[in-house]
Amino acid sequence: MAVDGCSARLEEDWLCFHLSTVRQIVEKSHLQNSKVSSQDLAKFNELMDSSYDMAKKLLPFLARRRIPLIPENYHLFYDYLLGTNPELTRQLNETLQQESLFTTEISRRLYRLFYDVDSEKFKAIARVGEQIGNLSQTIEENLGQSLDSTGRFQQVLSDSAMQMGQGELEGAELKEIVDGLLQETTSALSSQTALAELIEASNKVIASLTAELKNKTRQANIDELTQLFNRRFMTNRFLELISSEQAKSLAVAIFDLDRFKSINDTWGHSIGDKVLIITSKIIQNFAPEPHTACRYGGEEFVILFVGLDLDEAYDIAENIRRKVQETEITIRGTNLPVTISAGVSLYMPGDDEKSFISRADKALYQAKAAGRNMVKIYRPDSDAEAK
Repeated sequence: MAVDGCSARLEEDWLCFHLSTVRQIVEKSHLQNSKVSSQDLAKFNELMDSSYDMAKKLLPFLARRRIPLIPENYHLFYDYLLGTNPELTRQLNETLQQESLFTTEISRRLYRLFYDVDSEKFKAIARVGEQIGNLSQTIEENLGQSLDSTGRFQQVLSDSAMQMGQGELEGAELKEIVDGLLQETTSALSSQTALAELIEASNKVIASLTAELKNKTRQANIDELTQLFNRRFMTNRFLELISSEQAKSLAVAIFDLDRFKSINDTWGHSIGDKVLIITSKIIQNFAPEPHTACRYGGEEFVILFVGLDLDEAYDIAENIRRKVQETEITIRGTNLPVTISAGVSLYMPGDDEKSFISRADKALYQAKAAGRNMVKIYRPDSDAEAK
């Protein structure tokens, strides 16, 4: 599934906030009639509009509580207002109640607690965000220069009109006025042209940086070895799903490779990694959008099923189990038998991630206890059972 959720939109919103003045001046200065094409203006305005709804909620919220408008706070309270992370909400509520001032030290402590800012992936995201911020500053500086030029031009026009209205002018005086008008006109046109070219170039840079940001954000949500989504992404996806209508038809399957420790001990971790990669590809093939497959930890995998009932989720889990068993993995001329067990359950109203996963985990435990290489389902009115 595409990673277009809140994390991927944050830096775009932050950029758009900084560029709000650009839009106003573009419209007031009627740059539509200069070298800025209508298509560029449309893209520019569309990018701005996408952030306004959240900015209108978030900025007054921060202002009322005297919370500094820095990127860390924007990110923290963006998630806070979305309500997608209960633990973050709890921590921020406690902090707001206990602290009279929300200092930058508090911001950074909480940010480090909830976001893996020391990872290379998040550092890459931060670098892209910094580039976006630099671009914003460049545009604002050029806008200021353009406005100064426009103001001077208007003043020269006004002064010239007054002088010419005071009576007949000598040739030298008239030439002086005309020369002044010519000079200011040239300066104003040059400034307008430079700004138009800057905005056109900025649209291209923004598109490039946004694409790079989405790519870095995706990398931060992907398990490096298996290329499945990681546990952090699955948690956010689960919270997103249960807050929507899709919660009515949400199921989960948890998988665990059988005797995986023995594979590592006998053949080494490089072979164990190979088994994980092959298994992950099988799982991903059986879990296209709108389902979400992730590496839950070690040799465990989870699939969030959307729009399926318990029996349909079971059927997919059983197909995965069968495919893993049938896949031949040859190591140094020796066939390595690999099997997997799974447990399946449904989402129940009021579930958090722990309770939701725990029922599937209970079914998985029953599958392991019954001899492995099988799928069991958990039904609310009975113990886990094999089909």
